[in-house]
Amino acid sequence: MVTTGTMQAEFSAADLAAVVIWFQWSSFQSSKRIAMPENNALNTKHSGEWIIAWRLVVLAATAINVAMLLAALFIAQIRGLDAWIFYRDPSAAAEVGFYTGWISSLGASLWIGTGAATLFAGLLTHRWDCTFLGGLTLFLGLDDLLLIHEDVLPIVGIPEIVPMIVYAAAGLFWFFRLRRKTFDGTIVFVAAGFLLAMSASIDQLGELFPTPGSAAAIAEDVVKELGIFLWAAGAVGYAAMVTRLGRPWVDPAETNSTD
Repeated sequence: MVTTGTMQAEFSAADLAAVVIWFQWSSFQSSKRIAMPENNALNTKHSGEWIIAWRLVVLAATAINVAMLLAALFIAQIRGLDAWIFYRDPSAAAEVGFYTGWISSLGASLWIGTGAATLFAGLLTHRWDCTFLGGLTLFLGLDDLLLIHEDVLPIVGIPEIVPMIVYAAAGLFWFFRLRRKTFDGTIVFVAAGFLLAMSASIDQLGELFPTPGSAAAIAEDVVKELGIFLWAAGAVGYAAMVTRLGRPWVDPAETNSTD
């Protein structure tokens, strides 16, 4: 027998989904009527391309948000949860202090922001070395934020060590095969990779040999955060170098070569 409270909760979820989808669709329709200033030279020359591009941006944002809402409603239904839990701040949902996990969140945000900027620089200049680095950095940040390799993948039977090996292999592939040899910040990536590998090692050793207290956990996170900061600095510097070159796959050493 379905209780009145359950029926109200289901109706509220369905009603919320309908309202959000309607609002997103209304925003998309409204964007069609937004025009850039007529005196803008770029709009005069490429008005059609700009309008299509911005419509695609609005459509993509709408589709992503609707997909996330539907996923939240679906998971909440099968897990017996309130869909609101997916939109709440973790510290508020757990009813802990606002300072809980802020260093970890800062590191993940730095990784994600750096990855997005580096990926954009690579796509802008058609430099696939930078694009690969940006994509890898972005995914590492999402993994760190969403605990993909720690909590999500083990649910489907993939051990935590497997994605860590994949990440290490991707990083080594970029470093030895795609990285421009003229980049003067190589040492930063070497240090970052060493620190991240050390953090992963401490984590694995902690699982094999559990120790009381939080000293090992703090050591792991301190080393990881330093590695993230160094990696972010190196990626931003690499993106700046690629953007400064401005041409696909051009190495300064090649342009100055007399061979």
